[in-house]
Amino acid sequence: MEVLSGYPTDMFAAVWHQAGARNELRDVRMLAKYARGATPVTHTELMEHSMLGMGQWKDFGRIAIITDERWMRQAVQFFAPFFHGPVRVFSNAQADEAGVWVQSHDHH
Repeated sequence: MEVLSGYPTDMFAAVWHQAGARNELRDVRMLAKYARGATPVTHTELMEHSMLGMGQWKDFGRIAIITDERWMRQAVQFFAPFFHGPVRVFSNAQADEAGVWVQSHDHH
């Protein structure tokens, strides 16, 4: 997992590369907007959890997963009901749309 920089402070952005290769078509990216009042995940917390710990997921208002991998799209859709906020899957071609959606206001 690689934490991405250059995003607003109220967003968490990361990319998972396919094991042994950096192939953008096979990467899985995540953009997540922190819920109002949530404390951003620190690099220390990432190291402790190796991936986001289950307790951290409640801190996100919206989560966008960007991938063209069919199995990952199906997995996200299966687990989406277990998250606090809305979760949506976008294709690589929809990456810009994903960023706009994550930044939009929640209406739930």
